[in-house]
Amino acid sequence: MFKKKIYILLLILPILILSGCWDKVEIDERNFITAVGFDKYKGTDKEKEKDLEKEYQGQSIDRYIRTISYPNTTVIANKGQGKPSFIYSTTCISFADGIQQVALRDNKNYYIGHVKVIICSEELMRDEKLFREIADAMQRNVFLSRKLYFFVTPDKAQEILMADTNKDMDVGLYIEELMDKEFKSPRRAQINLGTIAKDLYESNAAMAPRIVKSDGQIKVSGAGILKNNKMVGMLGELETRDALILKGETKSADFTIKVDDKYIIIFQSSLKNQMKTYEDKDGIINVYFKITAEGELMQHYFKTPDEPFNNKYLEKVNKKASELISKELENLFKKIQKDFRADIFKIGENLRKFQPNTWEKVKDNWEEIYPNIKVKVDFDMKVRRVGVQG
Repeated sequence: MFKKKIYILLLILPILILSGCWDKVEIDERNFITAVGFDKYKGTDKEKEKDLEKEYQGQSIDRYIRTISYPNTTVIANKGQGKPSFIYSTTCISFADGIQQVALRDNKNYYIGHVKVIICSEELMRDEKLFREIADAMQRNVFLSRKLYFFVTPDKAQEILMADTNKDMDVGLYIEELMDKEFKSPRRAQINLGTIAKDLYESNAAMAPRIVKSDGQIKVSGAGILKNNKMVGMLGELETRDALILKGETKSADFTIKVDDKYIIIFQSSLKNQMKTYEDKDGIINVYFKITAEGELMQHYFKTPDEPFNNKYLEKVNKKASELISKELENLFKKIQKDFRADIFKIGENLRKFQPNTWEKVKDNWEEIYPNIKVKVDFDMKVRRVGVQG
């Protein structure tokens, strides 16, 4: 009986000892940051001289404007009133200095494990040194999810985070819902931080979703093009759609086509993309895209029942759409190839995997060779559905 009591005590004792939490922080003492923004700081010398406490060994005082947003938990729990989120901005020298500066100004403990969104301004992203510092800090931080969304903006990141969503909710959570909703438009890059980092490592080029402030509201459309660890250009929303088709990262898209002075809208579904790279007899690298799609008439003209059901007319539509879209995709590829010189389509990676002998010959000079490779796009669309839309 005595031994039985000893065994029971030994079983209970670890539960009592190991259940304690020596470093707990109550939830009402925490702020769960959902969004972080970075802008390039361009204060005047007089403004910098005001903050003498941060002057140290002649180093520059501030280089970033760091903005954070976190939800007002009392509003979420229906136990308080006020704005749905709190937003703080501070100037800082580095990523770490930004954390220290906010800690000096707020009475709460910050937690970044729930960050959903990071936004960097175009001005900062074009500064290679500043972007590489931020990118390195994000990569090293074990609390930041690699699935969070990393945006570029032609505006100020601070302005985006301070925008009124008209939804009475925290801006970071709002942007995350905007990206994760069921309907995902191909007119924006649906790419997270982990994918961007991977593409920069593999191909030294990547796409990042673009976020803008339009008529006072937040809009995610288009993409920024990154190369050599900085931003080199922007794509509009229709250009982004075309880029995603060439990359094989969207299964549907809509196009407006003019046929016989009529503007009709064709929804492309079941998009399939095959990319082939090869070296021709003249030693020039070629890339060939074979893309197929099924078409669906989303909009035609009222009281024209004969045309959509006429085989000859549909053949004309197929031919016209295929020619126009093929040319449009080719032009988009050449723009990125010539203007940005960024291999976002991973042509070099494709050569390395499937044409290793050719890659060995060109890899050392790929930066000079890539802008001069030949491209051919063959887009083949067939209209399958012409009836009523649901």
